[in-house]
Order: sequence, then structure tokens, then C-alpha cells
Amino acid sequence: MRSKLSSLIKEPEFEKLELLLRTPNIFKVLKIEDKEIRHSNFLAWLLDPNEGHSLSYTYLKWFLKDIFAKHNSEFLNEFSVDELNLYEIKVLREYKNIDILVIGEKFIICVENKIYSSEHSQQLERYRTIINNDFKSKEKELIFVFLTIDGISPIEEEDKEKYITYSYNHIEENLRVILELYRNSLSDKVRTYIEDYSTVLRRIIMKEDKDIEIAKKIYLNHKEALDFIFENKPDKLTDVQHIFEEEIIKNGYIVETSNKGYARFLTKKLHEIIPRTGIWWKNKESFLFEIDFWPKKVTLKSVISPGDERVREILNKAVSEVEDSSKPKGTTWLVHHSNLMKFDVTDEKSDDEIRAIAKTILENNKNLINKIENSILRYSEELKPN
Repeated sequence: MRSKLSSLIKEPEFEKLELLLRTPNIFKVLKIEDKEIRHSNFLAWLLDPNEGHSLSYTYLKWFLKDIFAKHNSEFLNEFSVDELNLYEIKVLREYKNIDILVIGEKFIICVENKIYSSEHSQQLERYRTIINNDFKSKEKELIFVFLTIDGISPIEEEDKEKYITYSYNHIEENLRVILELYRNSLSDKVRTYIEDYSTVLRRIIMKEDKDIEIAKKIYLNHKEALDFIFENKPDKLTDVQHIFEEEIIKNGYIVETSNKGYARFLTKKLHEIIPRTGIWWKNKESFLFEIDFWPKKVTLKSVISPGDERVREILNKAVSEVEDSSKPKGTTWLVHHSNLMKFDVTDEKSDDEIRAIAKTILENNKNLINKIENSILRYSEELKPN
């Protein structure tokens, strides 16, 4: 396996892929490349001729040509787009929960955007009803668009008849054309935004980027080594644990036995006197401060482990004397303090956000940690081995 791993890291294509993936991309940096609402925001920005992207109605025209070509109307088709007054267009986000609403002089386009989520609660029918009720008195064509990764049809038969299907492939193709034709007229910042977004569509949404082809080739050539890496890669909770441990050390504490989902520690003074008579933790600690981090919650606890009963009785007495101590619910693990905070460290939070949570947990419990330390220190002589 060592030989196979060595072969992998010497693979030129592997180096090439790493360089490609390290290229900065604003959507990836912000971790919003697969967030449906962010895609709707960016598309609405592109569609609005009054936004500061310097495209005017260029992208809007390409979009309308695609939609009108599929729309069964003698008044609106791809050939009539150039005749329309597009300067008065309004683009709305989340109008009565509708993802994107494009309001023109002669038409209203309702766009429902679905990337990974599915339809629910007669959603498409409800949006049709809203648009028909709100705009029925106006002489406008009402057009409904179902935007998905692959341009699939809605589930319900009636929705299939009413909604035009549209795919992210169409969006990416239009962006590619715009970059080719209007590159020199775009500001560097706008051009970068569009290039980054086009890359995200190809790589993340449509899975059609050249980087993916390189990755497939590497995997086929080094399958065993890569499978070995996948089996042993650190997961989100492991990353969180490392960040919590770093903050524990920065606060002057000593990291003790920890594992996935838990970061445990002692103060420097307690590290010197806590007996190693426990039977469950790796380093046999009989008492530890413990931070549990699981979905939706982070909890700091004071925990006495199973082990020598004499030591447990002394520790139980010492910790029970601390203000606001509770009677332990169990008899194996004795937990006198359990301070819950509603933080979710398992979602798409950045390392800096997780680090801020760790700091908050430790800061908010600093007084409690000091009180428990002082109380146990009063029993330091009794905790010494007989």
C-alpha cells in the first residue's frame, strides 16, 4: 500500500488536478456552490438589466430566447425578443416564495429553481395560482419555468403541461457565449464572477468539467490507493475536534483523552492531582471536563468516570459542593454540570465560525471551570494514593 500511495503522489495528472482545484473560486470560498438559494440570487442578478454587472440586458435576451422558443405563443417567440422594451424589466426574488419572477411589459416569467431538492406540497400548482390571481387583470403572457440540473419535467401531469423545462446546461452555455463575445467589455471583477460561476455549474452542478475527467482517470489508475485514503480520511467531527482542542490549549488548559464527538481537558493544576484510576478513558483519568459536539448542540460537562470507588466518592463530594451542581442521573458516569448551547458545528460552517463557537463555550464556562478546580483542589490530599 505504501508503494501504491507513493505512485499516486508522483502521478503528474494528480499534480495537475491539485493545481486546478486550488484555483480561487469565490463561490467555493464562500461554500455556496451547491446552495439553491444562492444560485437563484446570482441568476436574478444576471437577469436584471439594472444591476451593476455591465451586461445590460445581454444575458436576459439569451434567457428570453431560450424560454420563448419553448413557449407556445404567436406573440412571443425567440424572434420577437429584439423588439421588446427590456429596460423596464423587473426581476423579483422570493415573491410569495417564488424563486425568481421576471416582469416585462408583455410577459411575466415565474421560475422555480430546483437543484437537489424536490417538489413538495403542490408547490408548482400553488405558484401558478398565485401568478394567475395577482396578474390576471394585466394583458401579459404568463410563463412558468421549471429549472433543474438536467431539465427534467415536473411530477404532476398538469404541471408538465403548464411548465417549460429549463436546465443549468442552457445557463452555462449562455454564459460561455457571453464570455466569448463580450469579455473585453466586462470589468475584471464581473468577468471573474461569471467565470467562477460557469466553473461551478460545470464542476459541481452538471458534473461535466474537465477536472472531473482528470479525476476519473486518476481513480481508475490508482483505485486501491485512493480507496484506502477514502476509508481513512478525517470527517467533519474530526476536524471540529481538532479546532476545539486548539482553543482548549490557547485557553491554558491541557487536552486529555478525546475522541470523535468529544474534546476533553483539565486545568493545569487538576492535571497534576487527578488520579489515573479510571477504567474507560485511554489515559485512565478519573475526572475530566468534556465538550460534546453533535448536530444542533454543544455541551460542556463535568464528568467523573467509572473506576476506583474511593476516588469517585471524593470527586463526587468535591464537585457536588460547587454552586448549581445537579445530582447525577446515572451511577456509572457521574455528570454534575451539563451546560447546553444550541450551536450546530456539523453543518457548512467555516473553520473560523467553529473556532468562534469553541471560544464562546470556553469563555461562558470559565467561572464554572474555576469553581470546580478550586473545589477539587481542596481535596488534593485525600486524592493521593493511600
